[in-house]
Amino acid sequence: MSGVSSAITRYFSYYVDSARSHIINCLDRCFDPKAAAFYAELVLRGYDPNAHVDVLPQSRLIYVCIPKCASTTIKATLSALSGRRSLPFEEVHKRRYSGFRSPYQVGPSTLCNLAHDAGTLRFSFVRNPYARLVSAWADKYRNKPLVRGNSFVDKYLAYRTSSDPALPEGAGVTLSFPDFVRFTTATADRRLDAHWQLQADLLDMPGIKLDLIGKVESFDEDFAHVLAHVGAQQPLHTYNSSAHEPWPEYYSNALAESVYRAYERDFDRLRYPRAISKNHASVMRDSGRRQSVRRARQANL
Repeated sequence: MSGVSSAITRYFSYYVDSARSHIINCLDRCFDPKAAAFYAELVLRGYDPNAHVDVLPQSRLIYVCIPKCASTTIKATLSALSGRRSLPFEEVHKRRYSGFRSPYQVGPSTLCNLAHDAGTLRFSFVRNPYARLVSAWADKYRNKPLVRGNSFVDKYLAYRTSSDPALPEGAGVTLSFPDFVRFTTATADRRLDAHWQLQADLLDMPGIKLDLIGKVESFDEDFAHVLAHVGAQQPLHTYNSSAHEPWPEYYSNALAESVYRAYERDFDRLRYPRAISKNHASVMRDSGRRQSVRRARQANL
């Protein structure tokens, strides 16, 4: 019965929260036109703030979420620190479980105040574009038949012809990484999907000046600034690491050149090297082994 009771409570809480958010937005539009204009600009310029901005008002945090840049780890950690129970993976990105709020849920006034408050930490995390594409492919497309029924495959099929009619489709085939690159490099600037959208496009939200742009490659060091802001020192666990070989192994020179041309703004702005080091794959493999040993030791403590 407790399970049924919890489900009913969540059901009514969802609709109560939706009604409250609607009222807050109506009031803010009437009594805080400056904040309403701030929020409207985000929406009208195509930034989809409710998909990519997470707010923790009590912690004075605004997180601009870029998929495939440790977002699951970040959300799970901050959710736990805000007093939520440990969440299974399928609930981490659902705000009704995580405790994060969308801009619409908090309302334009709260969002605008936090965005311009010197005491707020506004942050995001980015990743080497080469590595990010490998992670997106391994997580969303590898070994999946190219037939309708999966949201990511559906998106691919809907835009396949306009991207490259020669790209494969059908039940008997899957999307290879080189074909994925052909598709993503053709759509990177269309805001088709944030998992391979240019990271610079997500970072440039008007009115939200980021205090911290951390890097996945130096995650522990950079995320320590976020933990310090909320007054916490909590060991981190990696969530949703896509299973694949070290990312440099997936690239030929031609494939790397194609990615660089499509994501040149990310490479330049985020200061990632154009060249792929010949030794990088072995370094990544050794690093992965060390992380596996470290996680095994932590599990046995």
